[in-house]
Amino acid sequence: MKKLQIGIDIGGTKMLLLANTATGLQFKKITTGFNFSGVDADTAIASFLKELPAPPSSIGIAIPGLVKESGQVISSDVLPKLNGWLPSVTKDSPCPVCVLNDSDAALIEAKHEVGLPAHITLIIVGTAIGASFWVNQQFLQGAKGWAGELGATPIVTAQGSKTLDQLAGGAALLQRLGVDTQQLTNLVEQKDAIALKAIEDAGRWLGIGIATTIHLLNPEVLVLAGGTLNWQGYLEAALSSAQEHCIPELWQECRIHVSVHGGLLVALGAMRAATEFEQKF
Repeated sequence: MKKLQIGIDIGGTKMLLLANTATGLQFKKITTGFNFSGVDADTAIASFLKELPAPPSSIGIAIPGLVKESGQVISSDVLPKLNGWLPSVTKDSPCPVCVLNDSDAALIEAKHEVGLPAHITLIIVGTAIGASFWVNQQFLQGAKGWAGELGATPIVTAQGSKTLDQLAGGAALLQRLGVDTQQLTNLVEQKDAIALKAIEDAGRWLGIGIATTIHLLNPEVLVLAGGTLNWQGYLEAALSSAQEHCIPELWQECRIHVSVHGGLLVALGAMRAATEFEQKF
């Protein structure tokens, strides 16, 4: 019988729960937001598990923020009410549970998407911006496993010091325009000049982050992922800005790849991470 594997992506606007069942992928999506808490997450996970045709063999949970090896969330600026949360399923489930940063989860899946080169940098742009690094065929994670907080990078602007999240992240873009996602979609469809300029500006700031990571890590492949890339003109502006600010030789030696998995990448990566974790048992 095929093993039933779970991948969960908890993001700033939505929580995606994905199960790889014998009959195909089964998924559920719920809204999150700034006030989404650990209790909310535990409730959603428990409800999803009850809907499945069989108990899972492994569970992977990806979170935007700093995560301890134990699975406890240390800090999440996107979802601050998850701070200190240890998923109940890590204590209650008889199967292996892997809790990890969402960018790391995305990279675990993206490695297979791009053919397993030795040097990969992944940048994921959603509500905020994160990164993960594969160097010499291993993760570059830092002393506590927390490397990759690209969105916290300070940048000096005419308005003072801002973080890359504040300049290029999806949440900051909406806040700057004073709209929600649907309203921005409507403005883009109407070819609203102010909205399109704001998207372009945000993309150009991301290009600074892209150029910075290429300069620091000299990757073979740079993977870009996340919903904010879908806004009209954002990706084009980011790549144009990155090339403009990058040393030509480093830019030429780096292949840019936009993930084909779209909104499923993190959940699939969490699922794969948990499967690999299960195999170690």
